[in-house]
Amino acid sequence: MVSKNRALGLTVIFLGLFILHALITITSVEAAITYAVSQEWVRIWINEDGSIDILYNITLTYTSGSPEGIVTVGMPKGDFRIEYARDPSGANLEYEDVSNLDFYGVDVQLKKPIILNRPYTFLVYAVVSGMVFKDETISGNVGLQFYPTTFPGASGPVGNVRVGVTLPEGVTRNEVKHPTGIPFDNVFTEGDRLVVYWEESNWPAPQEFTVGVSFPEKYVSLGPGIWFYVSIGGAVLAAVVVIAVILMRFRKATYEKPRIGAEALSSARGLTAVEAAVVLDLKPVRVLTMILFGLILKRIVMIMDTDPLIKLQRLERPVDEPAPRLRYYEIEYLGALQPEGTLNEMKLARTYLELRDTVNLRLRGYSRADTINYYKSIVNNAWNQVTQAQTPELKGDAINQNIEWLLADDRFDENITIAFPPDVIMYPRPDWHWYWYGPHFPRAPPTTPTEAKPIPGQDFANNIVRGLEKAGNNMVKNVQDFTNRLILVQPVAARERSVRSRTSCICACANCACACACVSCACACAHGGAR
Repeated sequence: MVSKNRALGLTVIFLGLFILHALITITSVEAAITYAVSQEWVRIWINEDGSIDILYNITLTYTSGSPEGIVTVGMPKGDFRIEYARDPSGANLEYEDVSNLDFYGVDVQLKKPIILNRPYTFLVYAVVSGMVFKDETISGNVGLQFYPTTFPGASGPVGNVRVGVTLPEGVTRNEVKHPTGIPFDNVFTEGDRLVVYWEESNWPAPQEFTVGVSFPEKYVSLGPGIWFYVSIGGAVLAAVVVIAVILMRFRKATYEKPRIGAEALSSARGLTAVEAAVVLDLKPVRVLTMILFGLILKRIVMIMDTDPLIKLQRLERPVDEPAPRLRYYEIEYLGALQPEGTLNEMKLARTYLELRDTVNLRLRGYSRADTINYYKSIVNNAWNQVTQAQTPELKGDAINQNIEWLLADDRFDENITIAFPPDVIMYPRPDWHWYWYGPHFPRAPPTTPTEAKPIPGQDFANNIVRGLEKAGNNMVKNVQDFTNRLILVQPVAARERSVRSRTSCICACANCACACACVSCACACAHGGAR
């Protein structure tokens, strides 16, 4: 009897332990955090002292669990300085240097609350010193190799990986080289500097996207680097790391069924007028002019001069007046504003390219044709409000309310003059900020509507058209050269490249200190992640 009771007791205990283990397992599964990375865009600027400026633009989506919203971004080496971490609206994000003996990187805290299945985009701008080394394969050359931080814990591949490297000023196309096996996808000029560019779609998240560039040493001034003094102990550790990596590569790859992508949805809704202008294929300078008008509407800037180039002035806001929310492209545009009020063409080009790439990303899965028709209908509806207004005052109000969408019309110049026939007399209102502080002659708005001076409708329309033309023509030194420069930077089709292909330059990482047989590696031994 005792034996039976004891056996029954043991059974109950084991059953309880089994249930407890099952509950713990289920809880762990339910609490597992999964995420996917849809884009990892990196821009690098090589400086004359051998350092680099690096800008990460990463978008990820948490798909399950209870994430903290902390993303780890690896850095190439320990000697880095974070300039900022921001979201697309320009709001600063908290970050923490989490580097240790064998890892260099930062944790970026995304804005809370963290919501599942919502994409989060953030930017990290850093300066890293001592990144350019002598190229032992090409006499008289220096260069660098680099791969962006990886995401071993991500679900599925990274949707789109892009790396652009801006060479020091003076490097020409025939002087820039790439290590064997890492050809450029594109080479173009940005301002007066050469840029080399790579792009891949559906790149394995744990896999290093390695790129490299080599150019004459005369364009940089390098001091003695610490990498020449890598110790024997570091080399031994490096060999161990290489062997471990090789063994990992021989693991059986997981088979993934082929998938077919299609435009499953109709039109992409929710774009701003500026973003819609990109979809509607307006000229780049016109799109940048729309951004400028938006900043004028928000009373962020005013135009002080238009000849020979536009000069802007930032406006001070009253202390008790909240600052308006800026779009990501408006922040980029303001970044091009130089102390004397002119605009940096290289940064303007970067503003347009980032805008275009963001819009193209948002259109994925949607029908571009339906999206174009949708935004054309919005523009047409805006014009209908203007043309159907019964009085000049109502026409003016319709223009004021819809000016951003009206500017997205490639026939704006023609339609604005049609909307205001010769017999219409206008009284521009004091609160039409875009009119009084735009790129045309009015500068002193009346203090009250009753003080507004009459102006013929045709003159009113012509003022707007001339202002638009001046803004576009005088924003850059040569509109055609600027446009041609941007046309060269078209998205390239992802090339077929084996994920096992490697450059002939063999790199060994020892505590993220890289010793290479040719051009220096920027070893982000730092593998990133999210939690």
